[in-house]
Amino acid sequence: MLPAALTRLTRTGKVTTPVDWSGLRARCQQRVDDLLGHTGVPYPWDINQFLDRLERHRGRDIDLCAIAWSLGNSCGAWQQHPDHDVIAYAENTSGFHQDHIVLHEVGHMISQHRGRCVLSEDEAQRIAPDLAPTALAHLLDRTTGQAEEHEAETIAALIHQQARIRPQLAIDLMPPADAQRLTRVEYIFGE
Repeated sequence: MLPAALTRLTRTGKVTTPVDWSGLRARCQQRVDDLLGHTGVPYPWDINQFLDRLERHRGRDIDLCAIAWSLGNSCGAWQQHPDHDVIAYAENTSGFHQDHIVLHEVGHMISQHRGRCVLSEDEAQRIAPDLAPTALAHLLDRTTGQAEEHEAETIAALIHQQARIRPQLAIDLMPPADAQRLTRVEYIFGE
């Protein structure tokens, strides 16, 4: 048992340990910087192009699996196979949220997290009857440590943040008056 000063009792009665947020962010930022140094960020942002780059970098295929999400179920999961990875994501949500779910699972992937699978083949067959139970048996729900979830969520947010930053090179090369006009147009009409 941890000393009382290092634990906290949640409203549900679970004991948690405090999170070193600055350390977590620094760790995650380093992982994201390392990853994006190899893959870059597609502009305009496209999750499939990003995953193509990630596949080339890692030398492993990544298969996406859309799942129907309902309240109380996991909205995403990652499963590592000997020769490829599978990322499941909720299909019945916004495109932005789908990308975030996939990036969250990429966070688990690049952090080499290992969750304990808790979904049986029967449950997988009931949830996704058109997919082979073995493909989903350990995919839809896993339990991981709270620290791993915080890391994956932070990595997803950091990658998503980089995806929203427009490359500056083109605008930096423009005459100042043109750059100012372009900035106004983008502000008015969006990217």
